[in-house]
Amino acid sequence: MIMGDGARALVEDIGVVSLNLPSGHVLLLKDVVYVPSMRRNFISVSILDKCGYTFELGNGKLVVYFNSIIVGSGVLYDGLYMLNMNDMSVNYVIGHKRSRVDENSSMLWHRRLGHISRPQIERLIKEGILHDLDFSDFDTCVDCVKGKLTAKVRNTGANMRDNVLELIHTDIYGPITPTSMGGYRYFITFIDDYSHFGWIDLLQEKSSSLDAFKSFKAAIELKTGKRIKCVRSDRGGEYYGRYDETGRNPGPFARFLDECGKLSILCLVLLSKMVLQKGGITLF
Repeated sequence: MIMGDGARALVEDIGVVSLNLPSGHVLLLKDVVYVPSMRRNFISVSILDKCGYTFELGNGKLVVYFNSIIVGSGVLYDGLYMLNMNDMSVNYVIGHKRSRVDENSSMLWHRRLGHISRPQIERLIKEGILHDLDFSDFDTCVDCVKGKLTAKVRNTGANMRDNVLELIHTDIYGPITPTSMGGYRYFITFIDDYSHFGWIDLLQEKSSSLDAFKSFKAAIELKTGKRIKCVRSDRGGEYYGRYDETGRNPGPFARFLDECGKLSILCLVLLSKMVLQKGGITLF
């Protein structure tokens, strides 16, 4: 753990401690860390406050309340309030321990940073973003190997595309809480069916999806020298349009695709079949 002065202290164990106060009240402390290098035992007032305890401070004295009943007291000593513990009865609850985490493990940071490669970790250390790590445990990552394996295609009737940009899958995720820097609450994805190349763009509103697609279309067609042939979505309102008294009318996104000579936005047939089988609900 990192101390107030920036120094690092070794945490040997984490568990639950119960304090038997002179009033007879048992103060249960969860997620207590055992740090041998610390000379004093500290209790966080803010954590107790979240647990329903209230405090009265003044004249060098501390009074602790729970449900408006006095359960503990203390006195000010050497700049800190010392909780009165006549018999200093402390009970450690066994079975609530968590294994100590080695913050210097390179494999730990490999997993924390999304399974990045060793050269990338070494670059972060060189740039001062990470502290010096121990690479003695850096070995083959089973999760990385599994992620690179080609999954068996169970749907033998699936049609695989023969080239890039023949089919683009798109979807929008959000709203995201909290809002990101710049006021972005959504993001839109474009994935090529053939190459699995993905493109992500941030959106402040769903209505900006068409502008994001135009930017993606211009960039990817210029880079590949090919043109997008088909776009597939879930027929959401931001893509296909909203319902009104005359039915569902194509929105700006769908009209733009028609103007470009693309196929109309396709529905996810497998998803619609699944919903129909479960609840008999018609999607269209």
